[in-house]
Amino acid sequence: MVLLWPLLCRAADVDVPELGVRLGSLPESAAPLQVSAEPGGYQAVTHAGVASLSIFREDQPAPDGSDVADPRYRATLDHKYKSVESKDQGAPTALADHSAWTVVDMQHASGTTRYTCLTYVIVDQHLYRMVVTADSMQGRPAEFDSLVVAISGVKFEPVQRAPQAAASTSKHG
Repeated sequence: MVLLWPLLCRAADVDVPELGVRLGSLPESAAPLQVSAEPGGYQAVTHAGVASLSIFREDQPAPDGSDVADPRYRATLDHKYKSVESKDQGAPTALADHSAWTVVDMQHASGTTRYTCLTYVIVDQHLYRMVVTADSMQGRPAEFDSLVVAISGVKFEPVQRAPQAAASTSKHG
């Protein structure tokens, strides 16, 4: 029983009802998710070592006909979010049976490499932007990979928000 105690203390899933997502594979080293209302939507952020995971769900429905596989639509997202260029990079993927677009990128600067995994997916007409980043001088950090795995195992659920919800809450895994 003593050997199993760490496994019993760790919850299998981390629900983020404000975004309508469930993460089931966050690493034990991940900090509690911080959920906040942001301009245009809700965001959840966690860190594991040098890596961070951010999930943003836009409140406004995506325009009719929006498709993350369309390079013109991704170009508007690149302009809006000013991050990794997804218009001409990446590949079609799937998250929980939803069509997605994922870009994995490395940028070198001043002896440090920034690793980024960006995924766009539209669920119930709302855009989700999921980003894992890590900076390292010694190769891709294991924490980066573990947070990418957490994204790949996401499950989508109906959004649940309390009326007049506090601007920031914390979710423990």
